Amino acid sequence: MSTETVLSVRNLKKYYPIESGALRRVTGHVKAVDDVSFDLARGEVLGLVGESGCGKTTLGRCIVRAIDPTGGAARLVIGEDDTDVDLATASKGELRRLRRHMNMVFQDPFSSLSPRMTVRDIIGEPLRAQGLPAKEIAGRVERIAELCGLNTAHLSRYPNAFSGGQRQRVCIARALISQPVLIVADEPVSALDVSIQAQILNLLQRLQRELNLSLIFVAHDLSVVEHIADRVAVMYVGKIIELAPTESLYKRPRHPYTEALMSAVPKPDPDLRDETIILSGEVASPANPPSGCYFHPRCRYASEICKTAAPPLRETSSGHWSACHFADVLELKGVEAVEERADG
Repeated sequence: MSTETVLSVRNLKKYYPIESGALRRVTGHVKAVDDVSFDLARGEVLGLVGESGCGKTTLGRCIVRAIDPTGGAARLVIGEDDTDVDLATASKGELRRLRRHMNMVFQDPFSSLSPRMTVRDIIGEPLRAQGLPAKEIAGRVERIAELCGLNTAHLSRYPNAFSGGQRQRVCIARALISQPVLIVADEPVSALDVSIQAQILNLLQRLQRELNLSLIFVAHDLSVVEHIADRVAVMYVGKIIELAPTESLYKRPRHPYTEALMSAVPKPDPDLRDETIILSGEVASPANPPSGCYFHPRCRYASEICKTAAPPLRETSSGHWSACHFADVLELKGVEAVEERADG
């Protein structure tokens, strides 16, 4: 993996206005993504995890401008001359030119494919939008279909003739056909059977290595993320609260929320299954988050400072960042620690 930065996200925000009354006046905002910053290296896989509603999908869509962010920057390095462009502020005309450099793989492969187009046309559509000649498009569609494990003899069929796993391969082929530098995969295996999940994960890993792709992998399954990600970012109520290399995060998390997520990872030893941490209360509302640390109402380690002062995301060890006042002193349990006790 290269250390060259291909994507730099700074203070990215996505706020949705709350309107009230007959005049529909704005009385507040839902802070779906709230001041998020991170870098992504060329050829790196960044796992983005958290509970439903934490903002991870919204963050991914803001980065590729599937939705417009409220503020901040998402600078993408593209081209042989390493041109630096801000995706967050690019105009519609600029975005049309930039689309070939970034793409997205969605959760449901069936709803993201047009039932009225053949698979050949679906995969080649991004190239037609770029105005490439039909002969070149046909050749590239054949090559990328083979690379993604699709039978080229079936490219004239429609999506309903394919299984869920094959449809997701079609989606991946469509995302890769324009040779992008960045892919955002939004829970690409959660709608598939477990056996098919492994095939798609292995395919993504192979393609990522062969094509040197930078990949943001959005998921809620920590076992899946551990398998594919180089680093993991944990989100809670619109913010990144922990960011670390995968091995470091799974061995010793530095945030109580991450520890709770790790405790829910399935364990082979039934004697350890009662060690799952059950968080009290509800997830904080992004429209009305609590003061101080957003997680403090559910945190068993919380103290008075957690209720009044918001902890900054700071580097607690080399490459390991945490937004917890007590990240340096808490001895939190990770997945590997649990597995070691099971082996002993």
